[in-house]
Amino acid sequence: MGARVCVVVLLLLGLPQSVVVGQSQQRDGNLYRWDGQQWLAVEGYGVRLSVGPDGAPWVVNSRNEIFRFVNGKFDRLPGAATDIGVGGDGSAWIIGTDSNVYRWNQGNWDRMPGTGVAISVDRSGSAWVVNAANEIYRWIPERFERLPGSARDVGAESQTFIVGTDSQIYRWESSKWSPLGGMGVRVSAGADGTAWVVNPAGDIYRWQNGSVQKLPGSATDVGANAKGDAWVVGTPGGR
Repeated sequence: MGARVCVVVLLLLGLPQSVVVGQSQQRDGNLYRWDGQQWLAVEGYGVRLSVGPDGAPWVVNSRNEIFRFVNGKFDRLPGAATDIGVGGDGSAWIIGTDSNVYRWNQGNWDRMPGTGVAISVDRSGSAWVVNAANEIYRWIPERFERLPGSARDVGAESQTFIVGTDSQIYRWESSKWSPLGGMGVRVSAGADGTAWVVNPAGDIYRWQNGSVQKLPGSATDVGANAKGDAWVVGTPGGR
């Protein structure tokens, strides 16, 4: 659901020599993990990611292949996707290459109602979806419920944020979207209502306790969880 690259020192710190997740370095960005002060390079590439409750990323690459980080390495999962979301309860959902919505059943992907272009999963395991018409939907028992507003991306955890069609960041408050200011292209919800944002220039920001902090680096996507674990997809080409 975000993304940034670290300072020049970090980017030179060690792009992997082999592509363990089977992506092309020209189209995919390197993966980085936030250690509290800087982005540390992790072997692997992707275009979209989400972070599970254990701090491990689930990644979609430019070939639409799906990977999960387990025991220090990426395991490929069945299926093909364009976006992925993992909730606080470990539930994983994807947008398939057919634009349909799917949920992981621990062995394969179950087709669910609805279509989308962006997806995120909240603390309870419910998916929030933005479709090709920029409409916003939230999963409630057995169906998707349409919400007001329009968006290009969504990030859900204990609170939910969107990137509106005006590129501004909004937070869901009871029955409406309240503007937070600032611009973005990707957003992910983290600990205690924290929003991690990548803006159109690839800059990375963390919105926390009413303040906005610019982080080092540049990215194309970002993912975070309720414990504060955060990963990004760096800018392809090593920016």
